[in-house]
Amino acid sequence: MSCTTPKFVMRISLILLLVSSLSLADPIFPDLQGQALLDALESAYRPTSTLSYNEARDVLYTIIDNHNDHLTCVYTGFEIYLDHNSSNPRSEAYERGINCEHTWPQSLGATGQAKSDMHHLYPTRIDVNAARGSLPFDDIPDNWTDRWWRLDYHQGSIPGSYIDEYSEEDTNTDFEPREDHKGNVARSMFYFYTMYHDQADDTFFEIQRDRLRLWHYEDPVDPAEIDRTWQIASYQQNRPNPFIIDTTLVLRAYFPELVSVPLENASVSTPQMTSLHPNYPNPFNPQTTLAFDLATDSHVTFSIYDMQGQLVKTLIDAACTAGSYQVLWDGTDDRDTAVSSGIYWGCLTTGEQTQTQSMVLLR
Repeated sequence: MSCTTPKFVMRISLILLLVSSLSLADPIFPDLQGQALLDALESAYRPTSTLSYNEARDVLYTIIDNHNDHLTCVYTGFEIYLDHNSSNPRSEAYERGINCEHTWPQSLGATGQAKSDMHHLYPTRIDVNAARGSLPFDDIPDNWTDRWWRLDYHQGSIPGSYIDEYSEEDTNTDFEPREDHKGNVARSMFYFYTMYHDQADDTFFEIQRDRLRLWHYEDPVDPAEIDRTWQIASYQQNRPNPFIIDTTLVLRAYFPELVSVPLENASVSTPQMTSLHPNYPNPFNPQTTLAFDLATDSHVTFSIYDMQGQLVKTLIDAACTAGSYQVLWDGTDDRDTAVSSGIYWGCLTTGEQTQTQSMVLLR
């Protein structure tokens, strides 16, 4: 993907919707990182009680996830009719093919109060829920996918169209949600492990956390997700999912080394995948730091683009060895002239692969 493709430009529209909240929201525990931040988040945001599991599902099906008397599977887009005034929503949903997905599986720690914490519960097609089971989340290469799930069907072959609308299953190995739910999954998982680490399976989290970090930034928070977490909070002591409210928490809580390492090649081991990390701080003024991992030796181009897809500044254009890097952008263009407030994109190109990261400059 080049930095001027329609997909790149279309993503700007979503970011524009979030500029106000990014610039006005107060960071949560801005002076804390790592374990100190995790402890503070658990103390402030873990609910002291939750609804019963039956009550939680009734609320999800008739209020939280009921839109115009319809309930939609988060993994496939499959939709059923369900009257928001239903007296027996659980049974009606089940009869029509929907039940409740625990993003963090019950068998790996979602028991007791955590079982009915709605911040990680979603309506899902019954058969897709069963297929996911307790599998970890990951990006699955298309030729490894055994089943592709969309709407009310599944198939074994790679789809010829609408591929981003499918969830994927590598049987007994991994599960990949459809593209527009990956960030929601990531923020639910970070929430669960933060609040219920005392009962959550540590290995299950560790094998996924790098991938979840990438999904958190590739599929950013949207207004619907913000609205949902506050609706849930009204049933859980007014405690939202903080990873939705402050999107810097993932990096500060679970990857503080990406915030604090110096501006130089910081890795002594070879990263497993090439990836572009979110810039920090964001929003920023006057400068911000972008980090990336390089899995193999490669020619690297790292450039900044504006909302129109026009090149603003090239920060790196050189052969680089495998490792982890950070680069500073001081908010200037190639002529070292300060650019105006707005949304900009960091664009990392290595060989045929290009990754982008949005950032907000507030003068």
